[in-house]
Amino acid sequence: MEKKLVFEIISDKASEDPEKVAVSFCDNTLSYRQLEHQSNLLASYLVSNYPMYGKGSIAIYIDPSLMLPVVLLAVLKSGCSYVPISYFYPIERIVKILDDSSVFLLLSTRSIINKTGIDKWFHLTLALEDIDLSAQRNPVNLPAVFNHDLAYILYTSGSTGIPKGVAIEHNNLSYYLNWFNQELWSQTQALLPLTSSICFAAAVAQLYAPLLRGDTLYIMPTGSLYEPEILFNWYQKHSNGAIYCVPTIWNELLNYTNRTEDSFGFPKVVFLSGEPVSEDLKERTFQQIPDVRVFNLYGPTETTANGIFTELIKDKPVTLGKALRGSEAIIINDKLQPIPAGQSGEICIIGEGVARGYVNLDLLTKQKFFDFATKNGFRRGYRTGDLGKVNSQGEFIYLGRLDRQMKINGVRIEPDEIEKALRQFPNINNVLVRLVSEKAGREYLIAYITCQEKNILINRVRLFLKNKLPEVMIPSHYILIDSFPKLPNGKLDIKRLPLPSPIRPAELEYPFVKAVSNLEQDLIDIWQDVLGFRELGIHDNFFDLGGNSLQAIEARKIIRNKLFYDVDFYIIFNNPTPYLLSSIISSNMSNGIDGFNETKIDGDDDYLLSYEQNYFLLLDQISPNPASYHIKFYLIINGELNESAIKWSLNRILEYNPVLRSVFDLDKFSRVEERYFLEDMPIFQLVNTNSIPLTDEIDINNLLDLVDFPKIDLEKTLPISFKLLSLKKQKHILLVRVHHVVFDHDSIKLFFSQFINYMRAYIAGDFYYKLDNGMQYQGYCKWQKNIKPMYYQKERKFWMNTMEGYLLAGANAPDYRNNKEIKSNNYWFSISEKLTLALKRFAKKQQITIFVCMLTAFNKLLKFTNRYKNSSIGIPISNRMQYEDNLLLGCFINMVTYYDVINDHDNFKTMLLRCQHKMYSILDNQIFPYYELVNEMHSKGWNEKLRFPVCFNYLSSMPEKVELDNCEYKIDYIINQQARFDLTLSVNEGEGKSFLLCFNYLENEFNLNEIKELAEQYYSLLSEMIIIE
Repeated sequence: MEKKLVFEIISDKASEDPEKVAVSFCDNTLSYRQLEHQSNLLASYLVSNYPMYGKGSIAIYIDPSLMLPVVLLAVLKSGCSYVPISYFYPIERIVKILDDSSVFLLLSTRSIINKTGIDKWFHLTLALEDIDLSAQRNPVNLPAVFNHDLAYILYTSGSTGIPKGVAIEHNNLSYYLNWFNQELWSQTQALLPLTSSICFAAAVAQLYAPLLRGDTLYIMPTGSLYEPEILFNWYQKHSNGAIYCVPTIWNELLNYTNRTEDSFGFPKVVFLSGEPVSEDLKERTFQQIPDVRVFNLYGPTETTANGIFTELIKDKPVTLGKALRGSEAIIINDKLQPIPAGQSGEICIIGEGVARGYVNLDLLTKQKFFDFATKNGFRRGYRTGDLGKVNSQGEFIYLGRLDRQMKINGVRIEPDEIEKALRQFPNINNVLVRLVSEKAGREYLIAYITCQEKNILINRVRLFLKNKLPEVMIPSHYILIDSFPKLPNGKLDIKRLPLPSPIRPAELEYPFVKAVSNLEQDLIDIWQDVLGFRELGIHDNFFDLGGNSLQAIEARKIIRNKLFYDVDFYIIFNNPTPYLLSSIISSNMSNGIDGFNETKIDGDDDYLLSYEQNYFLLLDQISPNPASYHIKFYLIINGELNESAIKWSLNRILEYNPVLRSVFDLDKFSRVEERYFLEDMPIFQLVNTNSIPLTDEIDINNLLDLVDFPKIDLEKTLPISFKLLSLKKQKHILLVRVHHVVFDHDSIKLFFSQFINYMRAYIAGDFYYKLDNGMQYQGYCKWQKNIKPMYYQKERKFWMNTMEGYLLAGANAPDYRNNKEIKSNNYWFSISEKLTLALKRFAKKQQITIFVCMLTAFNKLLKFTNRYKNSSIGIPISNRMQYEDNLLLGCFINMVTYYDVINDHDNFKTMLLRCQHKMYSILDNQIFPYYELVNEMHSKGWNEKLRFPVCFNYLSSMPEKVELDNCEYKIDYIINQQARFDLTLSVNEGEGKSFLLCFNYLENEFNLNEIKELAEQYYSLLSEMIIIE
């Protein structure tokens, strides 16, 4: 006799107590009578309208709601099987699933269809709102459904990277749910809400188990596991609640409760599944919730949900436990033979919960599924691919994936032990240890760390571990990350973890020498962090490794914050190795500084402007050409356009960088972030390219002329806008225009980094991924106010003395010409590959930066002009590296003034040394706001002589192109053709082996021939420079 199926038992419960609440979602409910009636009507509709498809498959794309169980039960009653689809699937993946599963219908809602446009991809799409159930007053006879009929197909998220459709039969579902209710729920009788997506096996027990008991199914809103406040609020109201999630999610929830002072309602039962449970997580769970019960549920989707389980006890080691009642679990060797307890091998699960197999993957089904001979015949078995063993108590121990064993020099590494030790270090939240193999065959351990404070000294972590672990278990590399990337089911997405930095360059002309002291190692770690290398030594020169002035600023900031020592630039540039710098610091430790503690700013913090924003707002208002303060850049996309992924990623950038959504009060000079809600903002506009003449080489400036960006009104409109152009089927350009008041040049590559991270998250289905941007740009504004008493008086004195010195040396800007019509242009020229290489070698030999070389040559060039030979030079300098969080999007540019008299007897060596020393002093005093300096000079009548009509701008290079999902992404900036000064020289590091330079000039001050002559003279000066003795 056939056992009753799940939907039949639920129907019995409806007959027993029809008015009892069956489903609760938010503040709405369905009784068992309503659930039974509506599911019967919908099942009748499906049978009546699609009789030709018999027991085919129906895709279900529905958000959590009261209708969710109605639809699922209706599909099962109709004799069909369902294929769940979720919001975290990209549209391309959905289409592949629909095709692979051969569904004859997709049931969804009007809102989802309108939002995703899924009906354009799959025409057999039906909205629930369009079904007239009133026409089904007399339910038709529903077909007979049997135990071995297909119930549903779940597509795995693909920790292997390849999604597979797992076919679950009714008898698999019935067996597992009966076990869950009789053997597991009966021990706790806790309320387990539906928090998982129905696309995951974890949802099976959450959704069906309470209905089979005649209890209430509580459905939580989408993404509740990622919204701790919503989740814990529910447990506050339901004191006997339970939670079912992966350990990664549970760990983040525990961390959340530690970070806040709010009181929480914790679940009384925790079901952990999908990932290994660490000893540390178990201990912290019992520490934070002493009376909690914790169960470890093991088993993949191919076993319906679980095949082995145990309750975890506080003072006992973590195990997987034993097989479910009615099932078996064995360990097999590589010859597929069972092996005795104590030996390690592959874990296999045997029993009624094992699925039918994979859809359309017969070969893989034969490889992974098997028939196991018993006394009563054959039973279905599944090879998990996990390594394990059985201990003396008959419990299974998880040892990792068969294809990811950790051994170094033949020694087995236990990552859990390393991770547990690392979590004991102060301020570390979470850790993952991985074994990395290089092409040369070398293997080493990497520790990925999330922590509460960024000023963590890695060498202190190493020393901490040396007291706890053997040398072979201490990671050789540590990577600090904002958060761990996750798959849609909450598991860690290993593939999206950042790769380790490259090793020490082989071309260095001196041998590697290991650190002897802790201070030397601390400085090596700082060198590695700033310069992006690993395995550096004490004699490795900061500038030989490619360090520049901006990176020196960052190194100085880290030394100050972590080692509490203030190093000026003279010391860093003259002692550019960890060995030399450590000797300076150790001999002057009495001059160390106290740690800086931020103090709270009184008043309305939300309206603070940074000093840089004050400056650029003022310029925007008084400039006859405000468009010159617009930054433009573009993203080239070569490949199939994933419009939904691009739009989602841009949304995330805007959501988590609210400075980009600022509006300004120009009367009060104040700012309000988040004025615009994301749903009200058009993320980008597709531009019709029919009128744009297309060639193989796209001229971006010509393209900009043809694209109509909206006018920026800082009081009313957003400071950023996007235009997407599809030039060809496989070539697209995303143009971005943003006001300087919320952005700077370095923000472009940070924008690209965020964009790529969010694109990867979208493709992986990790829609709750968020980069940790700390206090955002508003935090920088507050920081400026906090440090004002510490720096401004000293720096103000420096700048007033410096400006007076400029005047005494003969600085005198030409008279300002008030031109009615302003026309400007750009002239590009490049430095040859040979000269570029020679300049880099020259700078390295002279222990100076390319910046100093280029600036010195530009200063010399101006002496060839009558009008500007006594002019000061304006230089934009970034304050980004001064701030602790230097990865924020925003405006960090302060202007500084440079002036150096060149006499006839000066040679380049003398000029370079003077320039270097002047820049050291400037960089040591770069925080003082330029607009305040202007006010000070105005009060003394110095402005007219010390204004700078010329500018020198050294621009950092853009990141390399990124290959992602069969598509190539490349970002680049656009030199603004609108002039801010009479003449600006921009030096672009570029991608290749040649420097690319641009003169931006006012046409009423220079003609094209004069600019060409200046370019030739500048080239000659650089050539002359490198031959000095």
